[in-house]
Formats: sequence, structure tokens, C-alpha cells
Amino acid sequence: MSTDKITPQHLKQLNTLVSKRGISKDDKAVMVQGFSDGRCSSSKELLQAEALEMIKHLQTLQPNAAAAAKMRNKVIYYAHEMNWRIDGKIDMPRLDNWCVKYSYLHKKLDYYEYKELPRLITQIEFVYKDYLNNL
Repeated sequence: MSTDKITPQHLKQLNTLVSKRGISKDDKAVMVQGFSDGRCSSSKELLQAEALEMIKHLQTLQPNAAAAAKMRNKVIYYAHEMNWRIDGKIDMPRLDNWCVKYSYLHKKLDYYEYKELPRLITQIEFVYKDYLNNL
């Protein structure tokens, strides 16, 4: 195994993946110990080969995929309740157009990440309440 230390670029990539996956500092330390065979608990002390293995592993993990899908379904629910549908099914092009034009990050629903979805839900809840008030 190479004795080269982790590069700053790989350290940044590793920390970004850990953050996006919602992994706590304690869990990260345990992971680092696992990938370094107990040699260290700080990612700064990882060897290059160990860091690359950990990065590869983190890339295979889906960040909060189930929870994100549930929140997207809530957005779809509100659109459905506002009759944004065609033949009884949700009109996804209409919902995506609304998201791109009016949502706070101006991107399609499926491009919202887990941490961004709660604010989008709040936004569409306000739209739904306004819809109900105008009935």
C-alpha cells in the first residue's frame, strides 16, 4: 500500500460526500478507522489509497433517498390537490415548469436534493393555501 497522504482535493471530496450523505462526525470517525484498519480516526490522516477506497464507498451510498422521495411525493400531492393533472394523473410537465419558474431554487422537482426539499414543501404549501382561499 502506498504511504502517500491524502491530497487536499481528495480530502475536500471526501468531506463533501460525508456531508451530503448526512453522516455525523462520530460515524465519520468510525468509518475512517475502518478504512485505515484502526490506524487513525481523522480523515486528514488517511493515506491516499485509503481515502480513495472511502470515497468510492461513499459514492455508492444514496443520500437520504427514501426520505427525499417521500418529500417529493408530498409536493406532488399538493399539485394533485390543486388539480394539476391530466386524465387523473399528475401533470409533471406543469409541476416542473412551476418549480423552474417559481420555486426558490428554480429547478425541476427531481433536481432538488434532500436538504432543499423542506423549503420547497413549505413554499408549495403556501401556494396550496392560497389556492384554497381562492375557491
